[in-house]
Amino acid sequence: MISRQFPFERGLMWFRSDLRIYDNSALYRASTHCKEIASIFIACPDSWKLHNEGDVLVAFRMACLHELQAQLQVRNIPLYFLEVSTFSQVPQVLQEITQRLKIDALFANAEYPLNEQRRDNAVRDVLTKSGVEVEYFSDRTLLPPGSVRTGSGDPYKVFTPFKRALIQLCAESETKSLPAPRKIAPPDKGAYWPKWLALSEGKKLKQKMPGELSQYTINTVETGVVKGWKAGEKAAQKRLKVFSGLVSKYQSERDFPSLDSTSRLSPYLNCGAISIRQCVNMALNLNQGLWQGGNNGIACWISELIWREFYTHLLVDFPRLSKGEPFKEITDQIPWSYNEDRFACWSRGETGVPIVDAAMRQLNETAWMHNRLRMIVASFLTKNMLIDWRWGERYFMQHLLDADFASNNGGWQWTASTGTDAAPYFRVFNPYSQSQKFDPDGTFIRKYIPELSSLNNKEIHNPPPTEGYPKVICDVSAGRQRAIEVFANLK
Repeated sequence: MISRQFPFERGLMWFRSDLRIYDNSALYRASTHCKEIASIFIACPDSWKLHNEGDVLVAFRMACLHELQAQLQVRNIPLYFLEVSTFSQVPQVLQEITQRLKIDALFANAEYPLNEQRRDNAVRDVLTKSGVEVEYFSDRTLLPPGSVRTGSGDPYKVFTPFKRALIQLCAESETKSLPAPRKIAPPDKGAYWPKWLALSEGKKLKQKMPGELSQYTINTVETGVVKGWKAGEKAAQKRLKVFSGLVSKYQSERDFPSLDSTSRLSPYLNCGAISIRQCVNMALNLNQGLWQGGNNGIACWISELIWREFYTHLLVDFPRLSKGEPFKEITDQIPWSYNEDRFACWSRGETGVPIVDAAMRQLNETAWMHNRLRMIVASFLTKNMLIDWRWGERYFMQHLLDADFASNNGGWQWTASTGTDAAPYFRVFNPYSQSQKFDPDGTFIRKYIPELSSLNNKEIHNPPPTEGYPKVICDVSAGRQRAIEVFANLK
């Protein structure tokens, strides 16, 4: 019999890219609408691999999951783990699990890439037919994709008017953060949550987090540190607090890779160890409630957060972005290069252009890259080398700890001039002038290319022949001109 206080007797929280207890829309709803709650995380390694998700990304996700389980245990909310191969298997296993555990309602926060949407729609269809209520919440964005529209009801394709519209809508309603779930009373005698459950086809639902995963190396999970990044919600909150003391200088210092002046919150936002609302609320509190104006650094950072929002909204409105297609369909005519040897040199940081090579080595060593450098290396690959942006997009997905599909796709298409509101095709980053401007004394280059450390501050940006360092892989000026001509001739 369902309690008068709660609409549902037993609820199941399905965690995905929202690995936190605070300000979690679906978890909060489950805690206020269910007498008892369990939670589950379902790993789908084959589907993740198909989406080019790399070892570091998955290891960080799993490490965050370890910490999440400990937080949930304090609140008497068990966290189950299950591994299946692909998204297509999820609906049936969830149907079996909800039946075996006598679940009345499933709660989850929406995910927006196309395959994830299809998975979630299938889960809703299957469980609804089984009598299980399914509720999805918009939690990854400030506003639900599809809710920010032009006067004619169309999606925005340009960032600045999207930003204005979003700020106006957000200003009309509070972006309050939600509390953590209540501590659940222990279940009635005989109604316990089992430690493990044997499922059909040899699958096993269990409360113990795995130390290994098919297709992935996740041996750093139990330490809670992946490539120097501490995983979990507590680490995310600590980083947010540290950045709150730096954000006022964000606009003036964010482009210098040798400075620790960016938020470094992207890995936590990506796996959901912190919410977009928590980040925005911190900024608004420091900026007297202003989304624009006030402190330049804070307003600039808010704008960067809205870029993340913009790319996620686009993903829903234009499904072709999830299919490896350019936003500007005409750019599919570009005669991209598919030179594997040159791409390998770019990947290893051996192009002979120091700022590009230092950036790629930073990525390969730390699983992260400074945002200014992401634009520089993407421009060099797609414009100077004219290599298909999809190769670079895939490499970033495979090697970045913070690889968010929407932001990664949007960033690559912006730089390659194939995306919405993209850089004009004739805008090609000059890696040498970018290096001189944003790493003037070569501090960042020296850190990752020690073979150039003896050069002076002028030579280090465009070095003479140096033992142990490769010659320039291409004529930078000629490559720029060729790219401009290719784009100008599109019809």
